[in-house]
Amino acid sequence: GEGQWGRAMQDDLNDAVDWAVKQGIADPKRVCMVGASYGGYAAMRAAQRDGGKYRCAVSYAGVSDLSAMMRYDSRFLYHSSRKAWMKEQAPNFAAVSPINFAAQFSTPILLIHGKKDRRVQVSQSREMAEKLKAAGKVAGQDYIYAEQPLGDHHFSREADRLDFLQRLDAFLKQHNPA
Repeated sequence: GEGQWGRAMQDDLNDAVDWAVKQGIADPKRVCMVGASYGGYAAMRAAQRDGGKYRCAVSYAGVSDLSAMMRYDSRFLYHSSRKAWMKEQAPNFAAVSPINFAAQFSTPILLIHGKKDRRVQVSQSREMAEKLKAAGKVAGQDYIYAEQPLGDHHFSREADRLDFLQRLDAFLKQHNPA
């Protein structure tokens, strides 16, 4: 995956879907990408880049803007080594940051983020929702955005896990019904 965030790594996810469809495991008309943290990034990227393959997407605490994430990470110990590592994973942050391509989102997405997340700032999802709205996407139809006031990055609180699962269930019933 070196140098392939949002590119070949995303292709791998699509290949896994194709494999599962070919094996009869998945219905190609009912695939939804769901992930948290990097998986949330992958879900956003899928909704933006590969919407035709996914009926919906869900991002919990996902990264939408790699440049902003690196600026945030600059406050932490070992930043210089992490920055070098990140540049190896994604040499061009802007080209693979979903926040720069809100108009390209073509599948409904649920964005959920905890306000107390110290690993990935809540602004990563909040600003993604703002960009989707500015691009003409309709809240409640094209995207849903929710913040958990006491939520962190790790679902530490049972109430936040339950809230997420209830929102996920409602979203799937609306956008990927059985």
